[in-house]
Amino acid sequence: MRRPDSTFDMAAAQRVEWPFPPGGECFAAWKSALSLLVDCSIPENADLSLFDFHGCSWQLSGAFVHVNGGSAMAMSRTQQVIDDRPTQHMVLYMVLEGRVTSNYDGLIQDHVPGDIVAVDYSLPYESRTSGYEGIALTFDKASVPAGLQNNAHGLVLTASEDAGAMLGTQIRALVKHIEGISVHQSQVAVDGILRFAAAAFGAPTTRQRRDKRFLFQRASSTARQKLSDPDFGPNELAAEVGVSRSNLFRLFEPHGGVQRWMLAERLRVSLQSILRSTPDHKIAAIARSHGFRSEAHFSRAFQKRYQISPSSVRTLARDSMRMATYETLLKQGNGNGGAIVEGWLASVRA
Repeated sequence: MRRPDSTFDMAAAQRVEWPFPPGGECFAAWKSALSLLVDCSIPENADLSLFDFHGCSWQLSGAFVHVNGGSAMAMSRTQQVIDDRPTQHMVLYMVLEGRVTSNYDGLIQDHVPGDIVAVDYSLPYESRTSGYEGIALTFDKASVPAGLQNNAHGLVLTASEDAGAMLGTQIRALVKHIEGISVHQSQVAVDGILRFAAAAFGAPTTRQRRDKRFLFQRASSTARQKLSDPDFGPNELAAEVGVSRSNLFRLFEPHGGVQRWMLAERLRVSLQSILRSTPDHKIAAIARSHGFRSEAHFSRAFQKRYQISPSSVRTLARDSMRMATYETLLKQGNGNGGAIVEGWLASVRA
């Protein structure tokens, strides 16, 4: 980072406002502005005339400070984008409002208000949101402490953690006072934020939590691909993922263990299949296709979990109004079918 001259030392950072109101022109400008970093899009069913992106930014000698928000949108920095449009920038992003779902080179995480995440633009990254407000600090990766340079992609601090709460307070304070202090003072404040962030993100527990989450996602994804095989269980999953059975159990312990998790997943997809199936599609065939050895075993497990029989669910599926509600919930939930179908069934049973 360069040493500021006397003019920069006296003057406050200049605020730059996003000049476009919601609509098609705003979308085109937003897409063009971010094109050097990411590919941008909005949901297919979104009304372009309502697209909104707003905010402001301040340029410092060694960082950009952004406060922005907007409507439903998606951004992706695939390996092809990285190859075509290389950059050594990183960003610390703090969610203020809304929810953001991101994929950090295979690690999928949901971010809620107060979360602060490190994003390394030299690695693949995707995100989508139905609407958000946030603060971003963008900086050159080579200029920051090693704790942010080395394997920081996708590391998260939450508002419930002391380090996350403190880092969030510093970021908010910077934005609140940036126009009342000089560019040099603002940059010194950013440097302090990045040093603290490097120490916080570099803590072993922060990295272990991310790596454990990534390993669980890899294991659960592998297991979902094998749900139709009744012979696929914990031993087979441990071998596929390359971990010991004891380590695998610790991964799934919050979910009641590997076998209980797999049974729950088989029942969820079976429930979805029953709702989607035609009346001539036998319940026994659905049970077998999802890894149950017999219809009797499936029916007992299904009844125990949902307090309703598979055949009764099929009867519910003939109610067009109830199914219309289910389809609406699916669209609103961005296709998170497992949780949505169970929530829907609980509501119609009540």
